Amino acid sequence: MHPNITFTQLRCFVAAAETGGFTAAAQHIHLTQSAVSQAIAGLEDALGAKLLIRTRVGVKLTDLGEAALVEAQALLAGAQRLAAVTRASDKLAGTTLRIGSVQSAAAKLLPGWLKPFRALYPQAGITLHLGTDEEVNDWVLADAVDIGISGEPHPELDNSIVANDDFVLILPAGHPLAKNASIGLEAIDGERAIFPGGGGNRQVDDALAAARSKPNVLFLVRDNATIFGMVREGIGLTVMPDLTLPDDTSGLAVRRLTPPLRRDLHASVRKQGLSPAGKAFLELLPIGK
Repeated sequence: MHPNITFTQLRCFVAAAETGGFTAAAQHIHLTQSAVSQAIAGLEDALGAKLLIRTRVGVKLTDLGEAALVEAQALLAGAQRLAAVTRASDKLAGTTLRIGSVQSAAAKLLPGWLKPFRALYPQAGITLHLGTDEEVNDWVLADAVDIGISGEPHPELDNSIVANDDFVLILPAGHPLAKNASIGLEAIDGERAIFPGGGGNRQVDDALAAARSKPNVLFLVRDNATIFGMVREGIGLTVMPDLTLPDDTSGLAVRRLTPPLRRDLHASVRKQGLSPAGKAFLELLPIGK
């Protein structure tokens, strides 16, 4: 903005243009008519152009004034948004947003979701707890966290879908099944497998049962990186959501499942008593998008 232009001048100009006169503008923004007149004159001097023309019934915008009005309105609206952001930031000062999440969402989705929250509420604290679907839901129910991100909705919570991905079959590179672009779960019947431990594999278990497939589960492991390391070494295969895949998939053969097996990720909150920080974060999540 021009160094000699003030927001008061812009407010007076916009008010005069919108109300059609200096007297009405003065009443609208609670200034004297002379103050409004002086402010608009100062704005015109700073711009070196006439914006308003007095008529017998009020004021009329010049051609330049029409263009200037659009820009002035945008500047004032931006200032209002800036003030709102500052007020919102102050509102959450000293509060803490408590999140519980499954590993895959925490690694691949939460950073992008937390960025706008941090920008809007820089004075709010954030804590993150990682767990299985069941653990995350239990934390929300116990008020240990404000919001849970998991793959299993809970009937006692308010659940909203925020993302989805497909389960994939992950094999050691060179495994005979890797020659196929897509694989049915029936094909891994009897195959050595490593599955996530601690619960949270119910959807895969149900799909395996429907396919009458019983892989030879050697290990139940909580840490995703450990599972992928064991698969790389040829210890067994696994079925995991696509979001869990590491950036480096060398040594792994990732194949689609036939038919596809999709997982919905939910943001779950208690039905009552959500904290201000929790409400603010929930409003930023891509619910229904």
